[in-house]
Amino acid sequence: MRVFLKKIIDEFFELGVFIKFLIGVSEFLAGVVLAVSKKLIVDNLIMNFAQQEILEDPHDFIANLVIKSLDGFSSGSWIFAVFYLLFHGVVNVFLAVNLLKNRIWAYPWAITVFSLFIIYQIFRYLHTHSILLLAFTIFDIFIVFIISLEYYKRSKKKK
Repeated sequence: MRVFLKKIIDEFFELGVFIKFLIGVSEFLAGVVLAVSKKLIVDNLIMNFAQQEILEDPHDFIANLVIKSLDGFSSGSWIFAVFYLLFHGVVNVFLAVNLLKNRIWAYPWAITVFSLFIIYQIFRYLHTHSILLLAFTIFDIFIVFIISLEYYKRSKKKK
């Protein structure tokens, strides 16, 4: 039973860190697109999409949510979003790659950095009440837990 549990933890670790890698790549690419788009292209594309939906159904929840989100998206918010996505994406990719390569130094760094991101995400969730942010935060808590278990196992083997 113990061997089976260790194997499951290993599988969750590999899958979870790979998902963190994919999220990091996606965040980085989103940051690049947002930076290059000069905000206006993204606003116009999303606004056109949302307006089409509202023409079909004036009470469309998602379209109205998108329009309200864009209304509150100032220039300062846009700059912050670009830098946050780029930074968060690069850090996720860097740590995920080094975890997947089993570099022992990456484990405590990942635990610390991901925990700091979790604290920030909780802070942001308390202001935004974003379900997506809450889902990412829960996923990150799970990842930190799995990385901690894996780090404990690997550091125990070295002794």
